[in-house]
Amino acid sequence: MSNIALPSIRRQLLTITMSLMLIITFFTYIIANNYSKSAAKLSYDRLLASAALQIFENIHIDYHEIIVDLPSATFETLSMASTDRLVYQITQNKGGHLTGYKELYTLITDKAGNNWQRSEYDPRDNLQIKFWEGHYKGENYRFIMLSDKLYEVGKAFDINILIGQTTQARDQLAYEMNLKVLQMVTLIFVIAIVLILLGVRQILQPIYAINRKIRRRSPMDLRPIDMSIPKEMADLIATINHFMAQLEVSLDHLKRFTGEVAHQIRTPLAGLKSQAQNAIEETDTKIRTEQLKRVLYSTDLLDSTVTQLLNQATLAHRFHSQPFITLSLPELVKSVCRDVAVSAIQRGVTITYQGEENLMIKGDAFALSQMLRNILENAIKFSPTDKEINVSTQLHSTELGYIARLCVADQGVGVPNNEKHHVFERFYKSKGDPRAGSGLGLSIAKEVAEHHNATIQLLDNTPSGLIFEINFKLMLTEGEQ
Repeated sequence: MSNIALPSIRRQLLTITMSLMLIITFFTYIIANNYSKSAAKLSYDRLLASAALQIFENIHIDYHEIIVDLPSATFETLSMASTDRLVYQITQNKGGHLTGYKELYTLITDKAGNNWQRSEYDPRDNLQIKFWEGHYKGENYRFIMLSDKLYEVGKAFDINILIGQTTQARDQLAYEMNLKVLQMVTLIFVIAIVLILLGVRQILQPIYAINRKIRRRSPMDLRPIDMSIPKEMADLIATINHFMAQLEVSLDHLKRFTGEVAHQIRTPLAGLKSQAQNAIEETDTKIRTEQLKRVLYSTDLLDSTVTQLLNQATLAHRFHSQPFITLSLPELVKSVCRDVAVSAIQRGVTITYQGEENLMIKGDAFALSQMLRNILENAIKFSPTDKEINVSTQLHSTELGYIARLCVADQGVGVPNNEKHHVFERFYKSKGDPRAGSGLGLSIAKEVAEHHNATIQLLDNTPSGLIFEINFKLMLTEGEQ
């Protein structure tokens, strides 16, 4: 099945960061736009409020008559916005016209109704300043209403000052402020994109460097990758180095195994061919029979070697692919004992079993069966007729905890002390031993034991023979399950 190509990390990083930048830019623009409008409105509202206040301060009462002295500086200030028009009216009490545009007060108060807004700029607490924005004579105006009282002895007059100004100038100011902000945000966005591109390239540089370093290597160069990398990639490099170390070990084993296999198979094949040729040319029936027996011996040796090699290859694969399961050690032992019972009976050897029934261990049932079968077949081969092979499983307590002990004791000739450390070597055969054998069975047994974190050792049996003792460190009982 082909792998589905995912988007590159570079593209994903750029997509995410640019999306975030666009979102941030959009909201920044919205906030800046609102702020510029608010700032422009507040600035011109303060001008209107200041103008209304100056007008009010120039209104006085003289002999019961309200005198309005309009300050020219006030209108000059407001007229600085050349694109705007001004309208105003000053009234007393409930709409009595004093000066300005007649009917303006009545018209605007009717239109505004209750929509007047309290001023954000109120210079004196006793003043009533409020604003309304709406259409007047087809244009948009911003109106200010200032209301206060003038006092004369025994009498008070309500004064209302209404001033309206079109909004072109304030809209233009908001637009210019907004444009400046937009230019600044755009510049920042462009700079940020450039920095993001450089940053993404810098972040991905170690990945590109690792890729180049691995691609330039030969297929047989399995040295660990040694280079400066970010902390986040340390685990990835450690995993790659661990994988290459395992691959290097596997290749070394394969090289040795291939060389040894070639040698071990070539020897019986050469003997088989030689004896077969001699048997063809031999005319003496007795000698030919002996030669054919040697042919059978070489055939048995070759068959045993090939079988063990296939078993070893199968186990090597299972060591890297099969997880451990919980299994009963006594049940596994009894099953293997039943499998080899026929070959034991044919050689006149008896196999007995005794032990506890509740020992549970973690392991690979197939591999453990091969280990025990090889040990039992070795014991059967070297046991004299009418002798017993005792198999036992026991629970033992050690300083490090409980262990499950498996013992296989035969009554054969045993192994001298100076040869015991060679017994588990691959293709090792005892000198002077005429019996056919591949020399792989016990080496496979040791590999299986080590794979299960177990120890295997040879002990002398009494009065003769060997004891294979295997201790499994990881052990569970049924009660603990």
